Amino acid sequence: MDIKVETPPVFEPEKPDFPDDHAKRITIEVDSVTHEVRPGEWLVSTLKAKLGIDPSRILAEITPNGLIDLDDNSRIHLRDGEKFATHARTGSSS
Repeated sequence: MDIKVETPPVFEPEKPDFPDDHAKRITIEVDSVTHEVRPGEWLVSTLKAKLGIDPSRILAEITPNGLIDLDDNSRIHLRDGEKFATHARTGSSS
């Protein structure tokens, strides 16, 4: 009697938005505070949560040309040594 065992398909896991692996870490700076995180793509709101940044604040990348505000729903690719700042949201009331 032949018994057939079917192997389920292997799926490539997606990159987690909230990774906690310690295999590879990079250093970034936010508001002059150093943080170690995994390199690669992050959802901005997830990165803020991971670093304990108040969700009501804007995370901005520090570049040679000034600050670039990052939308909470956008993704950013983190590299070692990058610097960021946070600031209050500005807006007008109607």
